[in-house]
Amino acid sequence: MMLNAASDTDLRKRLLDEAPRAFAPNPAGVPSLPDREAFLRRLDMSIRMAERQRSSFAVMLLDLGPTEDPLSGLAAAAAALRITVRLTDTVAWLEGRQFAVLLNVANEEGATRVGGKIFEALSEALGEAAGREVRAGMALYPGHGKSGDQLLRVVNSALYQASRGRKGIVMAVLAEGVLPEVRETLGQRFGMAIEQNEFVLCFLPVVNLVSGLPVGVEALARWRHPDLGLLPPAEFMHLATNESALEGLSLRLLDQALLQIRNWRERGVALSLSLNFAPVLLAREGLDQLILARLQAQGLSPECLTLELRDEGLAVLPASALRVLFSLASAGVCLTIDDFGRGNGSLLALRDLPVQEFKIDAAFVSKVCHSEADAAIVATLVSLGRRLGKTVIAKGIETEEVRQKLRSLGCEYGQGFCFAQALPAQELEDWRDQRMAADGARQTVI
Repeated sequence: MMLNAASDTDLRKRLLDEAPRAFAPNPAGVPSLPDREAFLRRLDMSIRMAERQRSSFAVMLLDLGPTEDPLSGLAAAAAALRITVRLTDTVAWLEGRQFAVLLNVANEEGATRVGGKIFEALSEALGEAAGREVRAGMALYPGHGKSGDQLLRVVNSALYQASRGRKGIVMAVLAEGVLPEVRETLGQRFGMAIEQNEFVLCFLPVVNLVSGLPVGVEALARWRHPDLGLLPPAEFMHLATNESALEGLSLRLLDQALLQIRNWRERGVALSLSLNFAPVLLAREGLDQLILARLQAQGLSPECLTLELRDEGLAVLPASALRVLFSLASAGVCLTIDDFGRGNGSLLALRDLPVQEFKIDAAFVSKVCHSEADAAIVATLVSLGRRLGKTVIAKGIETEEVRQKLRSLGCEYGQGFCFAQALPAQELEDWRDQRMAADGARQTVI
């Protein structure tokens, strides 16, 4: 159904009034997705986060096109969308043959690039003929609107234009002067940005799934671009095309992380901190001593730091990288396998590397309530971790239902939007204080 936003004064209210409460019971067997009500909540949350962080995001409204069977291709389209977008993006089913997507992108170029990938994935999933019938409208926050109502009205209008003109994707026209003109490409500015310390850290809490209290944080890089606001790693990490740039950025982020640990410790905030390190840097001769020296300079013990290692590529680490990892582990630095289960060498890495933790990939966690296979995989990994004496952390927990399911499977720790998004240091402290205060009040009542 084509929504006529131009005739609605409050499209969000209309969407809520018409929204089905759940998508899972759909007889077409479509994978469970957020419904319209959940999508609107996430849209509002994205606006609040973007306003606070001076960042941008895109809204995409998709219509699969008319067909004799309205359920035809829905399951394939839903699966293709979820596989194509990033974990930080949101895919929702609205009704009929319409989907909506929230994309964490910085600008129109990024939105168009991701939109193209989505169309390619849908064409492959639905077939070339059906893929040609897909239409989409896109809009950017804050350029096309600073409220949910404005964005939905604009993106719906763009979808209408795409359908009327039989075009694939139509991007809404930017209002003149709303967004600043970007005179430098991200690539041209990348090196300067490292030198000028434009890269900062936000912190994603890791919580005890029983108490809901934070036990640690994962430090995530953001680029505080002077024109584009706060950019996520997906928008800039590919610009580190040589090891020198990647090493320079990684070491500066490490320094920021260690300084933050020291500041927290001095104020009595005992949180462990993990930081991703690119596998290509692990082979750098002397990296272990470089990291240990930085810890010592801040007056921190090695146990304060956890290095996260991406699952992909761990099975083919060179001997020099293995020496670095064993040296760091023997000194007390904790090593974690990130996105465990995604790569081919997960079990070999768990067996052969000196890791103390692993994080279950969000692809398994997100479907644990609706897929017996995923639930069995998660339960097996939790049991494996317990038998090997490893700490197991579930990634991508977005709902209380998933949290409770993980608890029933024996998983003790997790992270995800169910608890909090990645936050700046002060906001993370405020969030922690609120959780601690709420727990104290609960204990008092008990």
